Amino acid sequence: MTIKIIYTIFLLLIVAALLATPITHAQSSCPYVVSFNVTPTSGPAYITVAITGLPEGHEVYLHWGIEPYPQGSWSSVTDTLMTWNGTSYVVTIGPFQPGTWVAWVFHDATTNTWINYQCVPFWNWNVDVNPPNQGYTWAYVYPNGSILITMLGRAPDNILLWYGLTSGPGNVPWHTTSGTSGAMNTAMTFNPLWGNYSVMIGPFQPGQWIQWVYWDTTTNTWLHCSANLISGVVTCTPNGNFAIQDVYSPLVFINATYSDYVYLVGQNATIYVLFENEFGEPITVNMTLTVNNEEFNYYDATIMPGYYTVALNFTVNMPQGIYTPMLTVYSLGTVLTQASLPSLYVLNTTGKPPLSLVIVWNMHQPLYIEPNGTWEQAWVLLHTCHDFLWNGTWVGAYELQALLLSEYNVSVTIDFTPVLLYQWETMLTEGSFPYSPVWPSPSTLNVNMTQCLETINYTISLYRELAQEGKVEILTVPFYHPLQAIIYDNGWQSDLLAQILMGEEMTEEVFGVKATGAWTPEMAFNMGLVHLYNETGIEFTILDAQAFLPYTTVVSGTPSPYGPIIVEDSTGKQVIVLFRNTVLSNTFSFAYFSQPPQLTARELIHYLARIYMQNPGAVVVVALDGENPLIFNPTTGPVDLQAIYQVLSEYQGTWFITQTASEAIATHKPIAVLTNLPESSWALNLNNWNNGYSGKVEIWRSVAMAREYLVAFTKAVGMPISPLVPLPFNVTPNSTNPIYTLWNYLYIAEGSDWTWQTGPPNYGPGWFQEQALTYTNTIINTVENWLSEIKLVNYVVEDDAVVLQIYNGLNYTLYVTLVVSNGTYTITKPIVLMPNHTTTIPIIGIENATIAQLYSPVTEYELGDYPIPINQYGFPLVTFTLSPGNLQAISAVQGGSNELITSLIAILLSASVIMIIILIQRGILK
Repeated sequence: MTIKIIYTIFLLLIVAALLATPITHAQSSCPYVVSFNVTPTSGPAYITVAITGLPEGHEVYLHWGIEPYPQGSWSSVTDTLMTWNGTSYVVTIGPFQPGTWVAWVFHDATTNTWINYQCVPFWNWNVDVNPPNQGYTWAYVYPNGSILITMLGRAPDNILLWYGLTSGPGNVPWHTTSGTSGAMNTAMTFNPLWGNYSVMIGPFQPGQWIQWVYWDTTTNTWLHCSANLISGVVTCTPNGNFAIQDVYSPLVFINATYSDYVYLVGQNATIYVLFENEFGEPITVNMTLTVNNEEFNYYDATIMPGYYTVALNFTVNMPQGIYTPMLTVYSLGTVLTQASLPSLYVLNTTGKPPLSLVIVWNMHQPLYIEPNGTWEQAWVLLHTCHDFLWNGTWVGAYELQALLLSEYNVSVTIDFTPVLLYQWETMLTEGSFPYSPVWPSPSTLNVNMTQCLETINYTISLYRELAQEGKVEILTVPFYHPLQAIIYDNGWQSDLLAQILMGEEMTEEVFGVKATGAWTPEMAFNMGLVHLYNETGIEFTILDAQAFLPYTTVVSGTPSPYGPIIVEDSTGKQVIVLFRNTVLSNTFSFAYFSQPPQLTARELIHYLARIYMQNPGAVVVVALDGENPLIFNPTTGPVDLQAIYQVLSEYQGTWFITQTASEAIATHKPIAVLTNLPESSWALNLNNWNNGYSGKVEIWRSVAMAREYLVAFTKAVGMPISPLVPLPFNVTPNSTNPIYTLWNYLYIAEGSDWTWQTGPPNYGPGWFQEQALTYTNTIINTVENWLSEIKLVNYVVEDDAVVLQIYNGLNYTLYVTLVVSNGTYTITKPIVLMPNHTTTIPIIGIENATIAQLYSPVTEYELGDYPIPINQYGFPLVTFTLSPGNLQAISAVQGGSNELITSLIAILLSASVIMIIILIQRGILK
């Protein structure tokens, strides 16, 4: 482990210790008790974890992973089923090598409840298994003279801190606070949030030296160290003690801020330094500010009692770089305090092009409507008009984006999934609509429908205006946000083609723009999409740099996430890709909207400045879900979004600008040509949607089954497979005829949300799986009901001839293949069955026919992935058994007496023909 990493760990340890009091307090309101044990006490070991507070009979999993340090990113994530032992749920995992950081939370699958440390979301239990670096320590002297000591020990051992007061470091006598010779001890507290032990001792007199060692009472091990702790990290040896001097000053440095987040060379800068003066009277001091080995002196500054801010002015005349200024405060020649100030960012823009920032927001909601038109969820309404209060008015995430974009001088790129637009337009058209009694209605949620409809209309109008002004570029999306890579692999490319074209039509209908770029749902891409995008007029898309760039084949250029890249397939088809900056995009998603807005603004500008220092003129792409950071952080999210747009508007111009995706592509030449992009997504694989979990498998199988039924029936009636479905907004989610309606149901079922929410790793509500199955089952049941209207009215079997009368009770003409068999010999014949009509079909040349089947002449290419076997004739639609017991009465045929008489005459004539043929064959007639 490098020194830098160790420093980082110890900084985390300090933070953990500082948080110890509120963490302990939070435990009182959390009903679960968690314990664990690590065995054996040295070398590779197993961890046994137990949790109480859950009822018997639940399905409880330990959700655990390996991490590089406490609260770090997990790898090798595993779900292990826990066992009930009569009082607790218990499981043992491992073995783990010494020094392995293991983190875990719990998942009660019975109630779909996640249990985090202290019941705080995103907090994990963290354990360093038998750490080889036991005794690594950080000590911090507080202004009141107390000392916070934090160390890395073997959890969950009982560890005592033995300490004494000394005259200095090294081998000197110890004594207690009462002055007697000897040492004192106190128990240390283990903090599972950071996997460390900590304790507060003191306060002590200024200048007092303190030495200590640790005793692990569980393993009867003493931990000694020989280094002084002022430098932070120490090296432990069998002899020697930890030591630190209690040095503090009544003048306390609190923090410092700059007048700007970034300075250009030659600008004037101001640093505002906040002190706390505990002397109780004004202090006259001298201050020295050192930046890049250059000193700036400030004389006769007077710091008043309490909290007091001093402004330090200087000219930024150092080269481009990131500096850590050092502030030293003197009084009468004595150093009162010394502090490292926050990083100072200096840029040199001479002769350099500005950086281009492209922000792409993905606005997405799945379809919350049942086939009968009932609304199952109110999320579209809530996120459009009722997420949070803004300036005293309820607004939704989509409206707030438009309002802020109207206010600030920032250009962005936005896609609205057509299924979201579809629901907006349905609401505007219908005005009022039924809600399922199972779910909260708008009135229950205190949503004013009239105001919401006005907001929808106003939001759409705002985006249309922003698009016309060029501040917002609208992208399109395949209509129902399908996971395209999996759909393509299943051989359902024609569905993707239809959904892309339908998405383009909806985007243009709502916003009045013809989009040339597409958001690839979940950035789930494979090379097959290149020709589909070409075929539909899509010129560019957005993908994740981390997921794709390291694994491609470079045709030319140097790939990086800092410019447009051409992706070319094996046929020479091309699409332009902007690769998003993974780190910055994830920071937007998971940090920038949950913290103070000033911190968000500063961190964003500093990040862009660091890129500019290395890559002036780069295209930096930030791409993420547009509503999630807001709706998951309703308190801080809106002000953070405003801070982002405000700081971008204020700083852009000299060293960076905001551009839409198309503007960045038009102003920057492609930096590389790539091929053979892997099949992946922003999540680095497709496991979120297809990982073998039974619920996900069930959805995909049901989609394949429904599609096979629908393709077969569509082919039989002579309609196009994967049609562009007309979608009038007054009958959502239905179309202008029943077959179009079923295709729309299939496209809905292909949406990515159903499998994303089902089972691990996301464990969403069960409704999402039910929604997918509702649509696929409706398709299958409807087609089966239609096929039941095709009936065998009558038949005659005699020697080598058979006459069938088949009634088509549907309103569609059927173009099918008739297959007649006697078990060993088969005759096939293409036939046409007119709607609501009985067709007489004579078949000559087969003896003792026993079965007749109607097939839809579909091919494997048209079906793609299919679960029901087909043969050389296609998909079996209807099977008739030719036996006396299967003869259907003619009176069962619908269509009236004239049709009945016609059918009867046809049967008699057919029978006569067959009889004449038989008599001739037997030589009776010549």
